[in-house]
Amino acid sequence: MASASVIDGYNQLFPVAYGILESENIESWTWFLNGLYEAIGLPNGLVLASDRQKDLEEAICRVHPAVEHRVSVKHMYKKFKKKLRGESLRRSVWAAARSYTIGGNNIAIKDIKSVNIRAYNWLADLGKKPEIWSRSQFSTACICNYITNNISESFNAWVVEARERPVLNLLDTIIQKIMVNMDKRRRMATKWKDSIVPPMKKYVSNMSKGLAAYEVQRSSDSKAEVSYRGHRCEVVLNDRTCSCTKWQVSGIPCVHALVFILSIRGAKWEEYVDLYFSSEKIRVAYSLEIGPMPDINQWTTNSQVNALLPPLSRRPPGRPKKNRIRAADEIKSGRHKCAKCGGFGHQERSCKEPED
Repeated sequence: MASASVIDGYNQLFPVAYGILESENIESWTWFLNGLYEAIGLPNGLVLASDRQKDLEEAICRVHPAVEHRVSVKHMYKKFKKKLRGESLRRSVWAAARSYTIGGNNIAIKDIKSVNIRAYNWLADLGKKPEIWSRSQFSTACICNYITNNISESFNAWVVEARERPVLNLLDTIIQKIMVNMDKRRRMATKWKDSIVPPMKKYVSNMSKGLAAYEVQRSSDSKAEVSYRGHRCEVVLNDRTCSCTKWQVSGIPCVHALVFILSIRGAKWEEYVDLYFSSEKIRVAYSLEIGPMPDINQWTTNSQVNALLPPLSRRPPGRPKKNRIRAADEIKSGRHKCAKCGGFGHQERSCKEPED
């Protein structure tokens, strides 16, 4: 099964399209991407993010050659560390990916080059491809600073139980989940009183703490230099830009912009947050009502239309895998069970239960 999802301004999963593929090859991915194009067209700022699967990459280049294609750093690094390991390399790769500026990205790349020239060449070869993986390369037309493809894994986890069912039941279960989720979010958004979604207010509130160390040198009512520990950024409120570029990429005023805004009497930081995070946009996004469906026995059929038969199934050898394949060095998650009392969350040495 293939899916395309986005993150809404409430930082929640919003499914856009899904479909059943015969197999994950170029032809199947091309069919899915063409269907996605027919559904949403080419909206301004469209970005496609994937996990660097070869056939999917080629299908994207075939169907959407001009669309910005981002790759998940998580999956990129998984391939990187198969040949090039080391804690310093790991830190530098992620630092390069998280950097919003070309200068910051170059510093991290130079660190990689000084540690391992093979690692530097590997990333240089990747840079020759149309996919991008660093925030410093992200277009500002799309308000999204995600560098991983966790949204895809979130959708898979959301429908994991339904994936074991027959195709018709699978699709029926997914549409039910989307229907209920749309209604739940729609009713939630109608209760909001503020113009900005609640998580954004909390985020900015936390960021506004500890700003005393920042120094603002105003050039005009809308321009200023903001300095912190020897580093300086240029902020232009009218253009909603900062030289650190975080504001442009994320749509949220960066700490430099926030310091400047809060120094202006009567200014409201909410007015400088992108509309993507507005309560009204969330209400519009979830305004579509997906109607309920009757039982399959009550469906009407058209005798003039030939029945569409499923493709021949090809069962692979061995027992089908259900769980996600973890990397060799990935930390296992789970709760620790005490061998003494059988409780969770502590070890036998720290157990406070009395001896029998």
